[in-house]
Amino acid sequence: MEDIILAPGRYKDLYKSVSLSKKIQGLHQMIQQDFPYIHRVAVALFDTKMNTLKTFVQSAKEDRPFQFYECLMENAPSLMEIKTRKTNRVVNDMAVFNNGTHEHTQKIAANGYQASYSAPLFDETTFIGMLFFNAYQKNVFKTLDLAKLDLYAQLINSLVVNKLQATQMLVGAFRSCLSLVSYKDPETGNHLERMARYTRLIARELAKQGHPGLTDETIEHLFMFAPLHDIGKIGIPDRILRKPGRLDEEEWQIMQTHSTKGREIIDTIAGYLGVATFDQLSLLRNISGSHHETIDGKGYPNQLKKDEIPIETQIVSVADIFDALTSHRSYKPAWSNAAAFKELMQLSGTKLNPDCIRVLIENAAAVKKIQKRFADDLSDHG
Repeated sequence: MEDIILAPGRYKDLYKSVSLSKKIQGLHQMIQQDFPYIHRVAVALFDTKMNTLKTFVQSAKEDRPFQFYECLMENAPSLMEIKTRKTNRVVNDMAVFNNGTHEHTQKIAANGYQASYSAPLFDETTFIGMLFFNAYQKNVFKTLDLAKLDLYAQLINSLVVNKLQATQMLVGAFRSCLSLVSYKDPETGNHLERMARYTRLIARELAKQGHPGLTDETIEHLFMFAPLHDIGKIGIPDRILRKPGRLDEEEWQIMQTHSTKGREIIDTIAGYLGVATFDQLSLLRNISGSHHETIDGKGYPNQLKKDEIPIETQIVSVADIFDALTSHRSYKPAWSNAAAFKELMQLSGTKLNPDCIRVLIENAAAVKKIQKRFADDLSDHG
C-alpha cells in the first residue's frame, strides 16, 4: 500500500460546474504560487463577424483596465502580429508602448502594468482570442519561466475552448429548433444577428455605468442567448403562428403560452444534452420565459413588475423591439432610427426599461454600424 499515494489534485476545482470566471480566478491563485508577480490573468474573445477583440473573463488583484471593452483588431497591430504568427510574446518593459495612441495601450499603462505575456488562443486552427498575463514589475518574465507559463497558457486555452464548445453546442441545439420556427414565422434575414448585438451593446453600456450583475462573461452569454428568446413558438400551432390577420381572444391566449413553453423546451433539451447544471442556463430560461413581461406589470405570463423582471430580459426586450421597428416586414416598411427611438421613448417607464432605451439612443453611431454590417437583402421581400 505504501507504493500507492493519493495526491490531493491541485487542479480538481477546474472541473467543477462553475463559471469560467471563477475557474480563471482559481487558476490565477495557483499561478501566483509559482509566479507571484503575475497580478492579472485575462482572456479576450475574437468576434469574426465584426473583427473585434472583446473582454471576456479575467482575474486581477487591483484595477481592471479592460472591462466591458472591445477594439478593432486592425487598431492593435502588435496583437495582429501575434495572431498571424501564432506565437507568444513577452514584453518585459511596457515603456516601449509609451507613445502608443491606441486606447487599450493607454489603459494598460494607466493601471501601472510594467510587463506583459500575451498568447493567441486557438480552437484547433481557428483563432478565438487572446490571453494576457500582466505584472506590475519590469523584467519579471524570465526565459526559464516561459516553458511553465506556456503550459498554463495551454491549460487556459483548453478551459476557454471547452467552455465555448459547450455553449455553442447548447446554442446550436436551440438554433436548430429555432430554424423550425423560421419556416412558420419567418424573420428578416439578419434580425437575430442585429438584435443580439444591440443586446450586447446595451448590456455593456449599462455595465460600464455600474449596473450590478453584468460581467463580461454574462454579457457574452447574453449575446449568444438573445436570439433564442422566441424558441417557445415551436409549440404554437401553425394556424395561429401564420394567421395573416389579428388573433381572436382564444388564439391570443394560446400565443401567450409560448413564453412558458420556451422554458419547458429549454429544460427538456438541456436535460437531454446533459447540461442541466450549465452555469449560465438561467440566463436563457429568463430570456425565453419573461421577454413579454412589462415593467408596469401588464405583460405575460406572470405579470412581473419593474425589478421583478430580470435585467437580461429587459435588455433583450428593448433590442428586439427596436430591430422589429427598424426592419422591413411584409406588412410594414422599416422605420427610421429616429422614429424607432421616439417610439421607444413612448414606451419608456411603462413597458420598457428607461435605462436600456437611454443607452441605446446614446450609442446611435454604434447602432448604425451594426445595421450597416448586418443589413437585410430586401430583394428577399419582393
